[in-house]
Amino acid sequence: MKTFAIVNSAHPCTELVIDVNTIRAYLVRAGLAEVVDPAGADLIVVSTCAFNQEYEHDAVTAIQQARERSRPGARVIVSGCFPRINPELYARTCQFETLPPLEMEKLQELVPSATPLASAEAHTATIREYQGNRLFMTGIRLKRLFTRLGRLVPFVKPPSWLDTVPMTDWYFVRGATGCLGSCTYCAIKRARGNVRSVPAEVVVSRIRSAVEQGYTEISLAGDDMGCYGADLGTDLPALLEEIVALPGEFRVNIRFVEPRWLVKHLERLMPVFRTGRLHSFCVPLQSGSQRILDSMGRDYDIDRTVEALNSIVRTTRVSSISSIVMVGFPGESPGDFEASYRLLDRCDVNLYQVLKYEGRPGTRAEELDGKVPEELKERRRVRFAARMKLTKFVRLPARVAERIVALRHGPIV
Repeated sequence: MKTFAIVNSAHPCTELVIDVNTIRAYLVRAGLAEVVDPAGADLIVVSTCAFNQEYEHDAVTAIQQARERSRPGARVIVSGCFPRINPELYARTCQFETLPPLEMEKLQELVPSATPLASAEAHTATIREYQGNRLFMTGIRLKRLFTRLGRLVPFVKPPSWLDTVPMTDWYFVRGATGCLGSCTYCAIKRARGNVRSVPAEVVVSRIRSAVEQGYTEISLAGDDMGCYGADLGTDLPALLEEIVALPGEFRVNIRFVEPRWLVKHLERLMPVFRTGRLHSFCVPLQSGSQRILDSMGRDYDIDRTVEALNSIVRTTRVSSISSIVMVGFPGESPGDFEASYRLLDRCDVNLYQVLKYEGRPGTRAEELDGKVPEELKERRRVRFAARMKLTKFVRLPARVAERIVALRHGPIV
């Protein structure tokens, strides 16, 4: 029997987790046996990301290690976003066959099988998909700790800011891939393209099946579920109305909903949020400065979005909203950064992932003037993260938290 091994690079986004486990399931159904050590495999699949320079470097390293460890005659296939995000670097790195997200069907040509790829769609993850990411692993360990404590002390529950940390007992259902955005800093769209929605009847059927199997946490995955259905003549509220009407004990989280769609659909989403079935989601704000958002091509109003988020948290049964903030975008002034920093006080988001701007090849943002020095980007990232921990995790009053941060990190720059 022929064997295969899967090598994961360091960034296990939900889409990558689903893709790599779909590849795994397909190869097993095609008659291959999985082995842990790539050195003993007939086929090596390297799952890659190139979201930023760090993950791109990890992807290159993983490919190089696969090449060095593969035995003579072994076949190597590179999946994930790296080959499409930075094709020039990929060509310099290797000449292996590629399996990018928009061409997953090509797996049936690379490894022929009587089993169609669609029947191998994966819905669960294992801990190995997350081991390369310290942030995810920290969150997973914390959730497990609180869960164990809760068995001993009933009133102890995981804090709401951990709600969006993915777990291995979640059931993932892909709702869509791609997006309708045109962010000036983003290279992911080169790999994932415009939105391609899974028909509502398929999504609902998969969730119904998961609940019947005993799953209680459903993760509705997509690069931007906010624009779900734009290619099918439907939308996210219509899908969620069907989902929350399903019988059984379960709750749903959504990986990403872009702000402009949240605001657009807010009136129809509020009844869904009030059911308690949809308990958490991530809204990537990216910046609190309208000027920077416009330069990013984000196409939404920050004040209206903050108002919408606060209304959801304060008047519905949604328990947790997470977000992403980028610091150091070209042209970001101290005032622009402070506008992002003040989101910690004016917006009821539970958790922020703080990222530094990193230029990606071929993006429009790389052509902008006013590049922020790396040292200053890091100072802003550290300050935002420190304040977030004191405000959101320790839950200190804003004035107390700000004094502590100011003493340690100085004035806003």
